[in-house]
Amino acid sequence: MPDGIATLTRPVVKITALTDLTPIGLKLPLILPGILAINAKYTALGGAGGFLGAATTAHAKTPNGKGWYRHYAGGSIYWSASTGAHEVHGLIRGKWAALGWENSFLGFPTSDETVGGNGGRFSTFQGGVIYWLPATGAHEVHGEILARYRLLGAEKSFLGYPVSDEFAGPGQSRISNFQHGQIAWSPALGAATSWTSYTPPATGSGAGVHPLGIPSGSNAPDVRRRLVCAAHMDLTDDETFGSDEHASAHKQNEAVLTNDLPQDVLTMQKGAGGELRVELTLLGQVKLSGDVLVQGKALLYEGTSEQTNDLDGDLDFTVLVPRDGVISRTVTVWNEDEGGDKGVIAMSFSNFAA
Repeated sequence: MPDGIATLTRPVVKITALTDLTPIGLKLPLILPGILAINAKYTALGGAGGFLGAATTAHAKTPNGKGWYRHYAGGSIYWSASTGAHEVHGLIRGKWAALGWENSFLGFPTSDETVGGNGGRFSTFQGGVIYWLPATGAHEVHGEILARYRLLGAEKSFLGYPVSDEFAGPGQSRISNFQHGQIAWSPALGAATSWTSYTPPATGSGAGVHPLGIPSGSNAPDVRRRLVCAAHMDLTDDETFGSDEHASAHKQNEAVLTNDLPQDVLTMQKGAGGELRVELTLLGQVKLSGDVLVQGKALLYEGTSEQTNDLDGDLDFTVLVPRDGVISRTVTVWNEDEGGDKGVIAMSFSNFAA
């Protein structure tokens, strides 16, 4: 070792690709795909001179560890291995952020913002779509409701753009409202559509949208509602001598109602004591608001047999079943000639989209 200087031999690592950095302990290959993809997308969109403008943050890993993102003055670019890099901006980005970014049910974006029909915009995500129109704002649609919406033609269909996010309806149902209709989903019936018109509420929540006036006559659109009704009869044949006679019956039915015309919904009858019979008839009439007016008639016959035509009780009643509502009603029809005979009828009604 002349001059007291040691000569050290260093290993030579030949790097022909980024993956060759791994053997020397650098984790760069695990980071670079997302960063490179974000940078490439940013450049393709015009860089600092495009609508995204200058970067406002460094590249960062998403909180769930599944991707990368970078924020800019005019929006963001998000990347994951399964979706690639896509920009999100404006009110669509605001809605996505409010729902929880990539940690929400929507997941990562799968498209850049895209021009939709009638002057609107939309961005697709792993778990759904956010649509935007100046008149309605930004709202998400997902799951089976989205599948039904797309089947009908999405924002280019008669339904138009969503005016609400999906929200909970009666029971286990889920509902999304649109400019000209509604799609409701229930475990039993799946996703079904009805047609009416809405205006977004001032709060923008969408859950309280109100029907708009719709032209009547030949220009009025069809309104389709599914009315599910169940009726339970308890009959009492009052006996002057001996014990009273009792009988009961139950029936359930559903009908799809259209336009503003009364339609049969349910008919049933039951006898008791060999001399009493009660008949029930329900007609449903859908309104342009989506409410259903049920017109009911209960008749009580009493005579020498259950097949008698001696009418002793006649009760007319109406029940207004609100749109997307569930309501119950109990009525009693009496023997108006002799008194004690009666039929107690308990009913329940559900009004869903069809």
